[in-house]
Amino acid sequence: MKKNNGLRGGRRNDRLTIPGGVGVWPFVIFVGCYCLMHESVSHAQFNPETLSHSVVRILVKNSLGVIGSATGFLWKSDVQVVTSLHVLSNDPSSRVIVEFGKVKRLATIEAVLPEADLVMLSVDKPVAGWVPLHEFEKIKPPYQSRVSAMGFNQGALGMSTRELIKGYVNPEILKVLLPPLALNLIVRAGVLNINLPIYYLDGSLLPGYSGAPVVNAQGQLIGIGDGGLENGASSVSWVIPANQLLALEQSKVSQLPVSLDYASQVFSLDRFRRVKLSLDKQGPVVILNDDNQIPAHFLDRFLESVISSAHASSGGHPVSTEVIAWDSVPLSTEVNYRDFNFVKVKSRSYEQLLSTSDAPDHMNKVFTLLNQFLPGYQLDFKHYEFDIYEDGRFGLNIAVPKGVVLKVDRKGFLVAEGAMFCRRCDYEIQYHARQFDNKSRRLMKQGPMQFLHGVADQHWQDLNDEGDYGEYSSFREIEKFGAARFVLRAAFSDFEEPFKSKFELNYFTAATNRDSWFQAQGILNRFDNKFFKHLKQYQGTDCLSNDNNPQQVALCTDIDTMLKVLISVHLTSFSNKLYALN
Repeated sequence: MKKNNGLRGGRRNDRLTIPGGVGVWPFVIFVGCYCLMHESVSHAQFNPETLSHSVVRILVKNSLGVIGSATGFLWKSDVQVVTSLHVLSNDPSSRVIVEFGKVKRLATIEAVLPEADLVMLSVDKPVAGWVPLHEFEKIKPPYQSRVSAMGFNQGALGMSTRELIKGYVNPEILKVLLPPLALNLIVRAGVLNINLPIYYLDGSLLPGYSGAPVVNAQGQLIGIGDGGLENGASSVSWVIPANQLLALEQSKVSQLPVSLDYASQVFSLDRFRRVKLSLDKQGPVVILNDDNQIPAHFLDRFLESVISSAHASSGGHPVSTEVIAWDSVPLSTEVNYRDFNFVKVKSRSYEQLLSTSDAPDHMNKVFTLLNQFLPGYQLDFKHYEFDIYEDGRFGLNIAVPKGVVLKVDRKGFLVAEGAMFCRRCDYEIQYHARQFDNKSRRLMKQGPMQFLHGVADQHWQDLNDEGDYGEYSSFREIEKFGAARFVLRAAFSDFEEPFKSKFELNYFTAATNRDSWFQAQGILNRFDNKFFKHLKQYQGTDCLSNDNNPQQVALCTDIDTMLKVLISVHLTSFSNKLYALN
């Protein structure tokens, strides 16, 4: 472990000097000068109120309830609606509902374009106030231009716009965005064209925005939102160029592809998965996936109602048959922090995040820290649950342990708060957002990886203002997300500082895109002499055992919490990661 004994700096200071000597506030996060300078101009001609008369919510239901949701828009007729094909189902009992305010219409399939994931629906009777779109802009939006998507985030009470930035990738085709698991599934299904031309976004569409109209600064339709794929804590989304509407109009196919449900497995954020609940006299004892390809996610409130109803109907006796249910749409949870809008997009166990990750070995690297500091303990980490928040505008993902609240505290910092979590507790997760000045931005653009190493070194110096911290240099690494986006991870501690009775492990991440950077830190202050003594005394404890004594139970609770903090900070990432073409 490297030591730095000559520099001192305060971890909880509110000021930080970045590489190059420029003083800024710490924890800067994705605020591009271009966006701030041009915001009023880019939206001068786009009127969301006008577009809202063309946008509808799409719900797909079967005999058991809602199985998928998306957004749609009226196209060239007040009885014709375009949306994403992947949200539909081959289930014979399924039906498509078009919602506009409180009015609902049953829709039928008029035409499908599987290679572009588009479907044209029709309704028998229009709704008063519907205004169809008739034209689209043929020219690709320029790099870093502002575009807006209007749709229905899952669980939101109404439609809203999401402001996005047109990114750059070459070639700009779907394949460059697809994680290996999704790519293989789509290829085997033979439905979606992996070489489909797309518009790449620096940000990310939220769940429910598949099928949403995407417009430029003048309010002209430039594409259709699509995605809903998962990649660990991240998501994957894109824009289908609006010229595909011409091919959809000309399509003579009106039957859903036979392999649609198989292909739609990868769009797990838009499709609600079936689960099997096996019950006995004690209540639910098993929750099984209906599908082994991609794990289902379960919403506690909905499942509790299904379980209670089924168990009550059995008189509390064992149920030999399985109860089939669909998990429900979560209520939207949003945290507004300065120019950012973090929306909770999913809750997942670590095992579920791992199963969709393109780099499970990298996700598991966090256990290198665990084994170095807390070796020999058996933990049920696969079932740890995390809430994932995403800022759609910049594609930033933040993970917190499930049940821990992401909030802005009284000092204006974004923090995780809950049982055992606070700014002066033994466990803490901090995030902060501040703007860059032009000089700082130039320094980063000249060398983002060098810049990030400088940020980590500066953080180390700041820690040394409060103690004598060393870095575990073998753990420092930078992960590449493509499109000039990087995430650095590093670990520090003051375990070797003399004349102390309590110590800290500090896990740090710093991320950069083209114009800004972001920091988060997980702070573990539980390491006192008594804790170290118990760690050594009970090394090898199986924390899953029911035979542990009270000291072991307390120790395992602390270790579980520590690992959840480490994983949460480790999962900080960008959506829409880019992949090299083979």
